[in-house]
Amino acid sequence: MKSILIVFFLFSIMNANESEKFFWDEVKDSSDVELLKLYKKQYPNGTFEKIADLKIKRLVKSGKTNNDKDGIPTWLKGTTEYKFYGVGKANKHFKGKHYQENLARNRAKRELQSLYNDNNLSNDMMDEYNSELEMMKYTDKRGRIYILLYIDNYNLK
Repeated sequence: MKSILIVFFLFSIMNANESEKFFWDEVKDSSDVELLKLYKKQYPNGTFEKIADLKIKRLVKSGKTNNDKDGIPTWLKGTTEYKFYGVGKANKHFKGKHYQENLARNRAKRELQSLYNDNNLSNDMMDEYNSELEMMKYTDKRGRIYILLYIDNYNLK
């Protein structure tokens, strides 16, 4: 698998233009998902797009993004760079984890909806933003589930 990625990477370098190479050199070693997403937005069909996708998936899956020293997501503490986001929380529930997660997601949607209303967004714009929604999930040591629903700032119009 690694050898395939290396061959793909070397092939990609030969076909990239100079500005794209420069940008990629700046973001390739970053653990900041937002920088990688910015690269993807700047170069939607870029030479390193597949590698950026893979790196984003690995960072998100490993949970090494936007966490404090204790491993708790910074968005849980109210620190986020997103303009439109909602955080929902649900304690352990006797109906099960699936119910608990849906409850947290619905609470996050309500919070996000109130932000839309506060910013006087049209229904069409809300629908468009809702189609761009992304989600992060965190479960603490007590089994509480926290859900962050957000719209990436690069997708805002």
